[in-house]
Amino acid sequence: MNPLDELRDIHLPQAINWWPLAIGWWLLIGLFLSLIFFFWYRYNRTKKQREMVNHAIESLQELEADTELNSQEWLQALSGLLRRIVINLHGRQSAAGLVGNQWLSYLDSHNKTKDFSEGMGKIFATQPYQEVANYDRKALTGLVRQWVKSQAKVGKSNA
Repeated sequence: MNPLDELRDIHLPQAINWWPLAIGWWLLIGLFLSLIFFFWYRYNRTKKQREMVNHAIESLQELEADTELNSQEWLQALSGLLRRIVINLHGRQSAAGLVGNQWLSYLDSHNKTKDFSEGMGKIFATQPYQEVANYDRKALTGLVRQWVKSQAKVGKSNA
C-alpha cells in the first residue's frame, strides 16, 4: 500500500468577504470623513468671514458717499464703524475696551503695519474728541478699507 493514497486533498480557505471591513478600512473611512468635515467647517467659517468683510466694505462705501456730515461727525462715524467692524470680526472682548494708543496698536497688530499708531490712523485716537478735525477723507477711508480687506485673508485666527 502506498502511503500517499492516505493523504487527503488540500482544502483551500474560504474567499475573504468584503464585509465586515478590516480595521484599516475603518480608519481610512474615519480619516476621509474627518477631512470632509474639516474642509466643510473651514469653508463655512471663511464664507461667513468674507460675508462680514463684504458688508463692512459696503458700510464703509455708504459712509464715504455721505456728504451731509461735517468733518467732525464723519470722523466720529468712521471711528464708530471701525469699532463695530472689529467687534464683529474679532469679538467684543478682544477690542471693546481698548482706547487711545492701545486701540491703534490693536489695529496695527491685526494688519502687520504701523499705519494706525505711526501713520495717518493716529487721528482715531486724537481727533474724534477735538473740535476741529483736519484729515484727508479718501486716504483715511482707504486705510480703513485696506485694514478690513486684510481681515478677510486672515480670518478668525487673530482673535
